[in-house]
Amino acid sequence: MSKNVPKYTVPIKPVRTLINSKFEGYKLKVFDEKSHLIHFQLPLPAITIPKIPTNLKLSYKEIQSRIHFNHLFKGFEINKGKGICFYFDSENFVILAEYDPETSKVVTHRLLKIQQTSDYSGNVEENSSHHLYPNYPSLRALSPNLLLVTNGSGIIFLVQINNNDNVSTYSGEILYQIEFQGHSQLKQGSGLNDIPCVLLDGKIIVDEHPHILFLVYNTVLDPISSESTKETRKVLFDVSLLQLSMSPQYEMKIIHVIRGPEIPFYCNIEFNGTGYVIGSNMEYEVVYKSSTQNENIKPMDIDDDQITGEQEEKSTNRVSPYIWTQTSSDVTICFQLPKGTPKTAIHCNFSQTHLSLTINLDDNPNVSPGQPPIPCYAFTRLFDLIDPSVSLWTIEPTIGLLTLHLEKHNHNTRWSHVFQHDDGVFETLDPNEFAEFRERLEKFTSDPIQDTNEQSDQSGAFKPLQHLIGHETEESIDFEGKSSVFMWFEREGDLIAKSSGNEYLCRQFEWCENVEISNNISLLPSVCLKSDVDGTVYSIGHPIDSSKLDVSPLVITHIATFNAFAFVQASKREKRFMFHDPKYRFVIILEGDHRAFVYKRHEGREKHDEQSVVELTASTSGDPEIIGVQMASIENAHVIILKSNSLFIIKLL
Repeated sequence: MSKNVPKYTVPIKPVRTLINSKFEGYKLKVFDEKSHLIHFQLPLPAITIPKIPTNLKLSYKEIQSRIHFNHLFKGFEINKGKGICFYFDSENFVILAEYDPETSKVVTHRLLKIQQTSDYSGNVEENSSHHLYPNYPSLRALSPNLLLVTNGSGIIFLVQINNNDNVSTYSGEILYQIEFQGHSQLKQGSGLNDIPCVLLDGKIIVDEHPHILFLVYNTVLDPISSESTKETRKVLFDVSLLQLSMSPQYEMKIIHVIRGPEIPFYCNIEFNGTGYVIGSNMEYEVVYKSSTQNENIKPMDIDDDQITGEQEEKSTNRVSPYIWTQTSSDVTICFQLPKGTPKTAIHCNFSQTHLSLTINLDDNPNVSPGQPPIPCYAFTRLFDLIDPSVSLWTIEPTIGLLTLHLEKHNHNTRWSHVFQHDDGVFETLDPNEFAEFRERLEKFTSDPIQDTNEQSDQSGAFKPLQHLIGHETEESIDFEGKSSVFMWFEREGDLIAKSSGNEYLCRQFEWCENVEISNNISLLPSVCLKSDVDGTVYSIGHPIDSSKLDVSPLVITHIATFNAFAFVQASKREKRFMFHDPKYRFVIILEGDHRAFVYKRHEGREKHDEQSVVELTASTSGDPEIIGVQMASIENAHVIILKSNSLFIIKLL
């Protein structure tokens, strides 16, 4: 299994000028439903969403993914100005819904029926040996006339949309279909043929040999689970990058597979096909590469709540990433950083069970072979419980010495290693080794850096800053929720860049039209992260010439702020979907089965913004669930919402 040692650590930094400290709250504005809310009754009900049986052995993460699965899929414009979305109806037909913002009318077209090999409600035989249940069908638009579709049971379809009767109606045609079977090296003798999978993203890559790149995820049973623990059904998730050639004949192959304990909340392929960005609460490890298929690849050994830190090869001549020692009541860890590293570059936080430590250095210094790597631990589980309220860290910039002091929760408990999963760093038992470590740092620091912002005594000697972990500045990571991790994987499967940020809130609505390029950076969908009470929006970009210029292929920039959004969304206990506008004009929360909360955003430092509540009810009964949402018209800020028997259009401008 490939180790995760990215070349670049990408900082996620809020821009203070984009934070409105004068904001006081939202004022309710009555929503005009007569002129700004349109109801459209579906000819046939949308996909049936069954209740999850109590005897179904799904993990919590699988259940959550089904509850929040978006059954409405964005499409490319076919006729200029008209929004396109797709959904599956109750008879497994792919439905194209075309919305005209000028007439406020929706027209639906049944394209084709997708073959179902099993019931995606999860009704399988109780004595099934593999317990991998079908998923909901999923769809990605590749172009105005090409779709990639999965039936949720392991079959992938390439579908062409045909115009009939002079563009008045549409139909669908299957050009190619194939069973997704994963990679043979990862099957572990399960006896599975088709593996249920869900589409994450797909792009047509136009080069000398045009092809389709797409990403799917599927569930994998934890290979370390024994017979006695099968009832708990620990699961992992594989994310596979696949290539489907388009000429001279269709052929699909797996390029690489990464594995982790979470379903990603963000996944986008760069338009040139050089790589992709994946976002999750935990990290992923490469478990298969087609370019190194002769490697002896082992299954990932990871628990549901574990996330590995940076791990070096366990060899006798490796450079240890840190040194550590302990007493009966505390643990001390020392990291060597580049000299002159300021305190503002260090983001360190503890929970009772986990450590998070990232070093944000703007110039991304190259670490020489004889030096330890820059530490990067994104919510990594510790060996035992600690007391975060009295734990602290110190930094000595002149020699680049970062020291963590962890107070043990269970005194007199001896730690065999720092983290729950042994990274091979043995305890330093001799106190003299710590003194020698410090002397080595001072020896190789010829030009002490005087930082006017640091504390010093009257003699000018440096006095280490002490900063309580539980009282970090506003730039630190908030772990009331989980921190987010964004990773850039190259097409071949190499992890090149990684970034850790605050808790993930939502992403922007899908935008299928032309790729946006700014300053030679191709922009991917933005995300909204928690920052104190606000929701800070970050653009995610890829420098097109990053490989030639030797710069990070991942750029994350704070571009907008939704005032107090982190606070208001926390009060919504039945959230189904949250998205923000690609132009940052509003953010929307769909709660329960009939209500939408809309929070407007204005430029500047106003004390108040507008909030609206939209009731999604119709005169007809039997339409209880909100099962999907997209933007019907980005230019006009029209949102389309899918319920079991109807579509609603909310006009926000």
